[in-house]
Amino acid sequence: MNKSIPYFMVDSFTSEPFKGNPAGVCLLEQPLETHLMQSIAIEVNLSETAFVQDQGDHFSIRYFSPIMEIPLCGHATLASAKILFEQDEDLNEIHFKTGSGLNLQAFRNGEKVSLKFPNYGIIDRDAPQALLKAMGIKEINNSGYNHENLELMIELEDAEVLRNLQPDFTAMKASTKDISGVVVTSKSKQTDFDFESRYFWPWSGGNEDPVTGATHTFLTSYWGKKLGKTKLRAFQCSARTGILEVEVLNDDQILITGDAVVVVEGKLHLKS
Repeated sequence: MNKSIPYFMVDSFTSEPFKGNPAGVCLLEQPLETHLMQSIAIEVNLSETAFVQDQGDHFSIRYFSPIMEIPLCGHATLASAKILFEQDEDLNEIHFKTGSGLNLQAFRNGEKVSLKFPNYGIIDRDAPQALLKAMGIKEINNSGYNHENLELMIELEDAEVLRNLQPDFTAMKASTKDISGVVVTSKSKQTDFDFESRYFWPWSGGNEDPVTGATHTFLTSYWGKKLGKTKLRAFQCSARTGILEVEVLNDDQILITGDAVVVVEGKLHLKS
């Protein structure tokens, strides 16, 4: 028997097609086996593909890179909410439950989508010298580690240095084994933005993720404390670029708001 799954590609954290971060969204009527979701993510070959199913009082959501299942993905959550809001004009709030057990909320915000995400922190951790060398980084302001996402954070003084990084991804991957990715960040020199970042993850996804909502679960409070703000504008200065409006709501939650553009709509055909 053949069956098909509605499939969408959505550019998240942008109002322009072919910018931001593309995510795949599969709307499921029945659960899929994990290996099949992983195979679809490999076939689609985007940084993440989300698998979403209506469970009545909430939507289940799981995220897969071409390499592995990911515990939390901001841009794929935004993409999924965008599709669900477009399909039901009376729907204004969505409750997601992730495969890792997180409860997330999405809200209409005009043409944008707002996501209520956990407010994570970081602990002090030195960046390995071999990793810094592989990334071409000579000096840092600070470094830390977020254990929920298994991500290392490196703060630089100069946003121009951040923008011009050209890492050796093979050497990065060989330099350390116990992280899923590295976010490098700095205070922005642009008047419209408070801070900037880039995210590299050869351990668990691709070389560079264009726009990364999950890293902002700890970057928001980190920069909020440094700059004395609760509302900030973030710019991910990858080649595709992306814009995030972020806000510290309380000790437990932040709000991430962004645009999204649907660029592909179709069906995936499976044999069962």
